[in-house]
Amino acid sequence: MLLRAVCALLLCSIACAAPAASIYRCTDGQHAATFRDTPCPAGTHQSKREVAGQPLIDPSAPRRAPVMTPSSRRSTALPRRAHTRRIRKRQPPMSWECRAADGEVFYRHTRCPSSVPGDGVVRSSYAASFNGGHSRRHHNAWSRIPVHGVKIPRAEACERMDSAGASGRDGHQRDVHVSTYDHLMGRDPCSAA
Repeated sequence: MLLRAVCALLLCSIACAAPAASIYRCTDGQHAATFRDTPCPAGTHQSKREVAGQPLIDPSAPRRAPVMTPSSRRSTALPRRAHTRRIRKRQPPMSWECRAADGEVFYRHTRCPSSVPGDGVVRSSYAASFNGGHSRRHHNAWSRIPVHGVKIPRAEACERMDSAGASGRDGHQRDVHVSTYDHLMGRDPCSAA
């Protein structure tokens, strides 16, 4: 008797806990039937059936939230925020054009250094700025030179480093160089640009 009461109680809790869903059978003028989870469109015959869901394995477990159908999403959707995130366009890879105060120009794929050591070449415009006596330190062709960097597209930087006249540009020896091994292993940023 006790076993029957426990089984009846268990079946009752399963039947009450099982979520139900509605299925609509839509029949058109040619008697073709379609089944949907939303009401039928106008001009079709509709019949509705309730379907019980799967019983829960553990009736004491928390219930799952009901599944939202596209039609119910539209009706319960919250208004969109006034400010939405902007979708960023994918930008091409960038490199740096580094301009030293003495007139040297060189290219790097990472940020430019804040200064570079002098290369021993006296460039007249840069050397003239120290002859005025405004500098407290003694500067010469081997002193550190400040550098300013500007971002440019990587394809442009690679083109300038690989151009025929690059060897005549002041600062070309400071360009980033990739070893033959890295180039053959596919680690050359210019081969991907």
